[in-house]
Amino acid sequence: MPFPRAALAVLLALASAPAQAQLSGPPAGGPTGQFLGPPTGNAGDFLGVWTMSWSGPMGTNCPCRGTLTIVANGNGVLEGTWKTDGASARLTGSVGYNQDVWTGRFAQPDDADFPIRGYFRLESRGERNLTGSYQPDGTAIPYSWSGTRP
Repeated sequence: MPFPRAALAVLLALASAPAQAQLSGPPAGGPTGQFLGPPTGNAGDFLGVWTMSWSGPMGTNCPCRGTLTIVANGNGVLEGTWKTDGASARLTGSVGYNQDVWTGRFAQPDDADFPIRGYFRLESRGERNLTGSYQPDGTAIPYSWSGTRP
């Protein structure tokens, strides 16, 4: 039985169509789909002294409390000193595009009895509140922390 000419014409037309016509391209606003407008926050909201409270591993009698002092180092990086009952930790990291999330690394000095290192994330909730998490190296889950201006 011969192949119908009409069906053959449709198949040839489909086969000759460019393959790019089927691709939609990246979403508007960049690869993440986020609108690339002006920043919605202000990195300056992180600067200053914060009263922090945080959770920790079982047996650490947390929620724990301490202070975090954050300064700008002039290279677009924020640095902080996290003072606790033990050795202070040093935080270093950058603020995201929207200027409302600060992420980076923290470390206690090597001369501490049990120095801790890891990652942190803090999100500005305006000029008076911070929320976020920290995760010591070698742990599977992060711990929450939050801050308020004294």
